[in-house]
Amino acid sequence: MTPALVMALVAAAAAICGGIILARPALSEQGIYIQRIAGTMALALSVILALYAWGLHRVGG
Repeated sequence: MTPALVMALVAAAAAICGGIILARPALSEQGIYIQRIAGTMALALSVILALYAWGLHRVGG
């Protein structure tokens, strides 16, 4: 397993977690805001890691 593949898999896992966070129903108004913040952070992490994996793949070969 190359480092680029590992980063891509971690990015995919973060995207799945972000989708799960956003798909779950919130029970209160505070829960809605927490859900949006946490889901957005997880999806942003997945984008950053995917770009990093793409850069590793380009540099590595």
